[in-house]
Amino acid sequence: MAKADEQTTRQWQKHVEEFKMSGLTREAYSKRKRIQAYQLDYWRKKFSRPSKRPAASHKDQWIPLQISDKPIEKDSRIDLWIGPVRVEVKHGFDPQLLAEVLQAIGSGC
Repeated sequence: MAKADEQTTRQWQKHVEEFKMSGLTREAYSKRKRIQAYQLDYWRKKFSRPSKRPAASHKDQWIPLQISDKPIEKDSRIDLWIGPVRVEVKHGFDPQLLAEVLQAIGSGC
């Protein structure tokens, strides 16, 4: 079986990232995107193997952040995805604890 071409790999990497951020079940995400759940599972597993990840995933990746002047809602949160690890930061978080968690995650990668 031939290796997936770069375009296919990028498309599935996008699906895997969108799935992680969607909060949907794999079945719901697959149905919404009209893809097969078993294919999503295959690519999720493939990207979770460190030696098989595309080169771009080995670099630090930053996304733009828009700061708003709106008051913060007590139920607001930010989800940080660091590789396969998700860190949920809620209003009123302890900055020192977050720093320690991020340091621990960084030393484990």
